Amino acid sequence: MQASFRIQDFLSFRRFINNIDIHSKIFDLSDESDYEFVEAPQLNIYQKLTLCELIQLRELVNGTHFAIELNSLLHQLLFSEPELV
Repeated sequence: MQASFRIQDFLSFRRFINNIDIHSKIFDLSDESDYEFVEAPQLNIYQKLTLCELIQLRELVNGTHFAIELNSLLHQLLFSEPELV
Protein backbone atom coordinates (compact mmCIF):
# COMPACT_ATOMS: atom_id res chain seq x y z
CA MET A 1 0.00 0.00 0.00
CA GLN A 2 1.26 3.46 -0.85
CA ALA A 3 -0.29 6.67 0.39
CA SER A 4 0.48 10.38 0.27
CA PHE A 5 -0.72 12.54 3.14
CA ARG A 6 -0.96 16.23 3.79
CA ILE A 7 0.72 16.95 7.11
CA GLN A 8 -2.54 17.50 9.05
CA ASP A 9 -4.01 14.27 7.63
CA PHE A 10 -0.82 12.42 8.53
CA LEU A 11 -0.90 13.71 12.12
CA SER A 12 -4.55 12.71 12.42
CA PHE A 13 -3.79 9.24 11.01
CA ARG A 14 -0.86 8.89 13.41
CA ARG A 15 -3.12 9.73 16.38
CA PHE A 16 -5.63 7.15 15.15
CA ILE A 17 -2.96 4.44 14.85
CA ASN A 18 -1.38 5.25 18.22
CA ASN A 19 -4.78 5.19 19.97
CA ILE A 20 -5.37 1.54 19.06
CA ASP A 21 -4.89 -0.53 22.20
CA ILE A 22 -2.63 -3.30 20.89
CA HIS A 23 -1.89 -4.61 24.38
CA SER A 24 -5.52 -5.49 25.06
CA LYS A 25 -5.90 -7.02 21.59
CA ILE A 26 -2.93 -9.31 22.19
CA PHE A 27 -4.48 -10.77 25.34
CA ASP A 28 -8.02 -10.93 23.93
CA LEU A 29 -8.58 -14.46 22.62
CA SER A 30 -11.59 -13.63 20.45
CA ASP A 31 -11.28 -13.78 16.67
CA GLU A 32 -12.35 -10.14 16.32
CA SER A 33 -9.26 -8.94 18.15
CA ASP A 34 -6.89 -10.57 15.63
CA TYR A 35 -7.59 -7.84 13.09
CA GLU A 36 -8.12 -4.10 13.06
CA PHE A 37 -9.75 -2.01 10.36
CA VAL A 38 -7.57 0.98 9.53
CA GLU A 39 -9.21 3.88 7.76
CA ALA A 40 -7.97 7.04 6.13
CA PRO A 41 -11.15 8.33 4.49
CA GLN A 42 -9.45 11.36 2.95
CA LEU A 43 -7.35 8.92 0.87
CA ASN A 44 -10.01 6.23 0.41
CA ILE A 45 -7.93 3.74 2.39
CA TYR A 46 -9.78 0.99 4.20
CA GLN A 47 -7.56 -1.92 5.19
CA LYS A 48 -8.02 -4.92 7.43
CA LEU A 49 -4.67 -5.46 9.17
CA THR A 50 -3.43 -8.23 11.40
CA LEU A 51 -1.87 -7.31 14.73
CA CYS A 52 1.63 -7.84 13.32
CA GLU A 53 0.86 -5.57 10.38
CA LEU A 54 -0.63 -3.01 12.74
CA ILE A 55 2.50 -3.01 14.90
CA GLN A 56 4.67 -2.60 11.79
CA LEU A 57 2.45 0.23 10.55
CA ARG A 58 2.68 1.97 13.92
CA GLU A 59 6.48 1.73 13.84
CA LEU A 60 6.54 3.05 10.27
CA VAL A 61 4.22 5.96 11.06
CA ASN A 62 6.13 6.91 14.21
CA GLY A 63 9.46 6.64 12.37
CA THR A 64 8.09 8.87 9.63
CA HIS A 65 6.93 11.38 12.24
CA PHE A 66 10.41 11.38 13.78
CA ALA A 67 11.98 12.01 10.35
CA ILE A 68 9.59 14.91 9.69
CA GLU A 69 10.36 16.46 13.09
CA LEU A 70 14.11 16.01 12.57
CA ASN A 71 13.92 17.54 9.09
CA SER A 72 11.93 20.47 10.45
CA LEU A 73 14.45 21.04 13.25
CA LEU A 74 17.40 20.88 10.86
CA HIS A 75 15.69 23.22 8.43
CA GLN A 76 14.97 25.68 11.25
CA LEU A 77 18.56 25.57 12.51
CA LEU A 78 20.19 25.85 9.09
CA PHE A 79 17.97 28.46 7.50
CA SER A 80 16.32 30.51 10.24
CA GLU A 81 19.25 31.37 12.46
CA PRO A 82 22.26 32.35 10.33
CA GLU A 83 24.15 33.76 13.32
CA LEU A 84 24.61 30.22 14.71
CA VAL A 85 26.39 28.97 11.60
